[in-house]
Amino acid sequence: MLAHDTPIHMSRLLKASPATVFQALTQPALMLRWMCPEGLTVVLAQADPRPGGCFRIEMRKPDGSIYPATGTYTEVKAPRLLAFTWAWENEHELAGIETNIRIELSARGEHTFLAMTHTGLPTEGERISHHEGWSSALNQLERLFEPPQGD
Repeated sequence: MLAHDTPIHMSRLLKASPATVFQALTQPALMLRWMCPEGLTVVLAQADPRPGGCFRIEMRKPDGSIYPATGTYTEVKAPRLLAFTWAWENEHELAGIETNIRIELSARGEHTFLAMTHTGLPTEGERISHHEGWSSALNQLERLFEPPQGD
């Protein structure tokens, strides 16, 4: 099986309802707080979460370089399903190559099980890199729903 035929599968059990998690996936103010690997910051988040609507995320590395990613929502069924294309811009190795992401949310008592699949990555190296990046971003998403820690 070629790398581009091998999807990335990831999952998390989040301490929030599917509706709350869906908001974190689609509302720019919340996307700013998690939609990048740890160590980077989201400096711009735009989203029009409807079929055919677009999004844009700009991630900044500590050295100041910006990594923009854009896409189009292909399926939006709040609060259970979000599917979209993903394409990097600028100097990224995958600039202009469109991949696909599908996120399914299901209630597990008071929590939400998030299942994510990312397909279309053309090389094993990119598959590994994106798995690490998404894993790190999902760590940040998970922390959005943790109770605040006292001093």
